[in-house]
Amino acid sequence: MPPRDLDAFWQRTKEELGRTKTNASLTESPEQSGRDFVTHMVTLDSFQGRRLRGWYSVPRDARPGRGLPAVLAVPGYGGDKPIPTHLAMEGFAVLTLFPRGQGESRKEWELEHSTKLTYYVTDKEKYYYRGAYMDCLRGLDFLASRPEVDPARLGMWSRSQGGGFTLATAALDRRLRVAVAEEPFLCNFPVSIGVTTSPYKELHDYAAQHPEQRQAILDTLAYFDPLNLAPQIQCPTLVDIGMKDETCPYRTIMPVFEKITAPKALHVYPDLVHAPCTDFNAHAMSWLRRYLGA
Repeated sequence: MPPRDLDAFWQRTKEELGRTKTNASLTESPEQSGRDFVTHMVTLDSFQGRRLRGWYSVPRDARPGRGLPAVLAVPGYGGDKPIPTHLAMEGFAVLTLFPRGQGESRKEWELEHSTKLTYYVTDKEKYYYRGAYMDCLRGLDFLASRPEVDPARLGMWSRSQGGGFTLATAALDRRLRVAVAEEPFLCNFPVSIGVTTSPYKELHDYAAQHPEQRQAILDTLAYFDPLNLAPQIQCPTLVDIGMKDETCPYRTIMPVFEKITAPKALHVYPDLVHAPCTDFNAHAMSWLRRYLGA
């Protein structure tokens, strides 16, 4: 069962985010730009004043007078992510954002201890993903503020941890018009805490080493689990699962997908391991074009 104060917790958290101004700063980055798009390094202030970094890429030939559709992209659990330049070349503004302690944002702050999955895992107020989920919402704040972007055409497409971020963001922020969650991580914690492959193994091992904390761990994770957040998703949502994926197994993702009541589609690949999928990429592009009108 979801926590009774789930909605109140996230409403309070979003209100706290709103009290921190974005304070965006952009610096053109020729080495990250291409013939068809220009990229800037972006820095932003996010939840509880944590500073973030990202890459903001915009088509060079954007048509005047009509705001661009925009896509937020965030990394997998490793924390790094190349700019999805194909989106910029297809006419989307793209923010490749690194939540706190990940990728480029490590230059601003790193975890003092533990791992992202286990950082204050018995305290919902301090748990890593509380701030990280708000970092994604702050990315939407940035995109919605840009004069070249149509704030009514915001989407998100990311993979693995990024897929979990996508589901959580879609649940917590109604500005998203389409969500593509590719092989999503961070799903169905009562099941995934028993997964012994990396990176869920971090959670499994921590719980095994601290059996007296197991219920407190699950109580905290319940606030961050898309299993409990998914009923709040209202935008069209596309998901895929690889049946040979031992990193984000079917049994962690499928119960979350079933909780989504918005228009949705699921692609199941019998032989796919935890890896990108060319077929799914084509479907994802189709969804972005359909619902964002690129």
